[in-house]
Amino acid sequence: MNIWLKRVLFTLVAAVIAALVGLAIFLLTFNPNAYKDKLEQYVYTHYERTLTIDGDIGLSLFPRIGLSVQNVALSDRGGKDTFISIDSARFAVAIWPLLTNRLVVDHIAVSGFKAWVTRDEDGRFNFSDLLDLAAPPPVPPVGSVSSLSLLPGGVAHAATVYAQSRTDAQIDIAGLELKDGQIHFLDERAGASVTLTQLAVTTGRMTYDQAFDVTLKGRLVGVTPNADAPIEAQALVRLDPNNQTYSAQKINVQVSGRVADLDKAAITLRGNLAYSGTARTFAANGLDLAIQGDWIGPDPVSDLKVSLLAPQVSLDQRGSELKVEKLALRAAGKMAGRSAEIAFDAPALSVSPKAATGEPVTGTIKVTGDSTAALSLELSGMSGNADELKFDSLKLDGGVSNGLRMLHVQLASPSVWSISLRKGELSAIKGDISLEDAALPGGRFAFPMIGSMHLDLIQDLLNLDINAVINGGQLELKTEVKRLADPQVTFSLNANKLDLNNWIAPVHPVSTTDQQASGEKPEAQPEAKPKAKVGGEAAKSDEAAKPEPPTRLDMAWLDAVDITGSVKVDDLRMRDIQLRDLTAQIRAAEGKLDISKIAANLYDGRATGALTAKSDQSMTVQLNMDKVAVEPFMQALIADGHLSGTGTLRSSFEARGDTVDALIASLSGKASLKILKGAIRGFDANRTIREASAAMGSVLKGDFSGISSPYDMSRRTPFSTLEGRIEFKKGIGTLQKVALVTDLLRVTEGSPAQVDLPGRRLDILVNAQISKRPPRDLADTVGVLRGVTVPVLVSGPFDALAYSVQWKSIPDQIIKDAVKAGLSEALSGRTVIEQLLPDAPAPSSDTPKPQADPVQRIGDALKGLLGQ
Repeated sequence: MNIWLKRVLFTLVAAVIAALVGLAIFLLTFNPNAYKDKLEQYVYTHYERTLTIDGDIGLSLFPRIGLSVQNVALSDRGGKDTFISIDSARFAVAIWPLLTNRLVVDHIAVSGFKAWVTRDEDGRFNFSDLLDLAAPPPVPPVGSVSSLSLLPGGVAHAATVYAQSRTDAQIDIAGLELKDGQIHFLDERAGASVTLTQLAVTTGRMTYDQAFDVTLKGRLVGVTPNADAPIEAQALVRLDPNNQTYSAQKINVQVSGRVADLDKAAITLRGNLAYSGTARTFAANGLDLAIQGDWIGPDPVSDLKVSLLAPQVSLDQRGSELKVEKLALRAAGKMAGRSAEIAFDAPALSVSPKAATGEPVTGTIKVTGDSTAALSLELSGMSGNADELKFDSLKLDGGVSNGLRMLHVQLASPSVWSISLRKGELSAIKGDISLEDAALPGGRFAFPMIGSMHLDLIQDLLNLDINAVINGGQLELKTEVKRLADPQVTFSLNANKLDLNNWIAPVHPVSTTDQQASGEKPEAQPEAKPKAKVGGEAAKSDEAAKPEPPTRLDMAWLDAVDITGSVKVDDLRMRDIQLRDLTAQIRAAEGKLDISKIAANLYDGRATGALTAKSDQSMTVQLNMDKVAVEPFMQALIADGHLSGTGTLRSSFEARGDTVDALIASLSGKASLKILKGAIRGFDANRTIREASAAMGSVLKGDFSGISSPYDMSRRTPFSTLEGRIEFKKGIGTLQKVALVTDLLRVTEGSPAQVDLPGRRLDILVNAQISKRPPRDLADTVGVLRGVTVPVLVSGPFDALAYSVQWKSIPDQIIKDAVKAGLSEALSGRTVIEQLLPDAPAPSSDTPKPQADPVQRIGDALKGLLGQ
């Protein structure tokens, strides 16, 4: 062998032995804890975070490089608050695979892992800087990388940098075991704070682009929102950071307990998900989401069931392409005594920059309870592209039924939606609205309508224009909605003719006047004796006899609305009342509803008013009428034309309550009425007094001849003035003034003069005085009644009013003499009156008059005098 070759080989062997001896000495004397300060300084310099390692770093060399560490903490960026902490962690790396650019790690074990994740009001997370790869920091030395790899943020960043610089690197981890973990999440933007406790994660062998099992268990606990729910999840995960592809197959997630406002929750998620960062594609197949529980939020829903099936969904963000196959959403639940069902189906959709096609998308909503409401939707004829979707037809078909009444609405229109501009429209709405009810004239009322709707999400604006033909006249409704998340609504309604009788079922009460006009008298029903009840019959009867609870008036919705509008109707009819040129302004905001500037022409006169209601259940009403023709107005209002003249009304009332009875009990305010140059139909006061006076004189002389009936609708009592004024306090009204002036008679108020609305009772005394200076044609016939004042007390419940003449209070000596002669019993007013002026027919000339008791006839005459 050549001597130089021997020398070279000897030198190389000696160098290798020296290197090995030196390496052995270095490794035996190496102390990794001496690099703590450098490592902490490196982390602070590159990440502006404080790394703290309180425990010793343990290092082993053969056969693998092993590292163990305890009590490690990493702070938030630029702060002292802890971001991540670990009680202990250990793992080992094989040496020889490193020479072939492969990282083979034994089982990684982490105990006591804790993380505090926050999102600020701008939506930025406190770990965002660790994921920012725009300017990656230099790759630290090998020793430092080993320490940084203990931190999840450091692992992600170091692995990414390593992958970018060495795309052929391979990582092989035998498995990961994390126990006793906690993740705290604080969302300052949404005001949420939750914690995932008892976190335990185990994985199978983790290798790039190879599927491995992942199992996770934990418990979700929170105060805002309230949460206490165990979580279990399994999946087959594949990670390929080099190609930025990630997938999770055979996903099975189960959550139970309390999650926010969902109580007794049972949530399951199954399916497969995949994402490619380079291609920017997302795919889901076999996705099955099921949710059950009780929603206990502001609008509680019990027995809530929601299911979402998505056999195939793919999204290509780069190519702006979406494909959906057989997407199906189902939901059901019960709320406020009603059951609701929702269904939505999208059989096949394909949207790309070149074209958009798909089968009809359908949906239904159904709500059942005391009434039933249903709505169906259909989108068909899809065209356009990924930037602008077009549908040949959007159809809405809905209805609401309540007993025998059914409201039906059908609408259809072409529709367009621009994704880039985030706006769309229903350009040509056509539809029909119908109301079916056997009580309506003809049993059905319907009208056609047309219109358009425009929605702009960038400007946060919605415009709706509707035109319809109702009752032979045009109706136009224009609506603008701003701030869609917190709607600000402005509208205007203009109509030529609007007959609300087409929407309100007519009511035909049987009145006493009708019975009297027809000559019929209500039959007196004998009082039924209660039958004895035993056992269940008594219980059932008592239960059936319980009154229904009063309907509550909830004005709390005024706190959540912002509505401004105007109403103008040329001809408005409701029941038999007709208003012309009606105008009103409406404003509802900040818990208050104002209907102001109400004005309308009303029966040759003018009516004005205003109404205010507040969310605290209080309301005020003002109503004024000027120069209104009283007779046609009363005929339209209560089907009673006994009173005529030109009337003026001034009224103002206020009340508070959440039921009608509560409002009546709190009613306070005033009302005044004045009628000029009118008449009372049904009796002739002058004729009645003349006949009564003659009868009175005859009786006192011993002559008991009869008198004719004073009831005759052809008779009239003209008056120059009829005035009245009443004041209410807490539902009790006090009659402050009554003044009826005729050429012969004057009626004024007396005491008591009270109207009890909550008790539905009337106690009023009126004084009827015959003039001392009657007209010349009556001067000789008034006789003994000249100047006499007759007090009459009207009292009793509203539905059973009675009157009595206060004879003992009459100062006239002649009347007192008649009382002593026995007339007091005959004139005691023993008949119950139903209203002020009953409508009794005049006697027919064909019917012979029965012979009546003359004393009783005098009583009847005086009852006519007093308007009874």
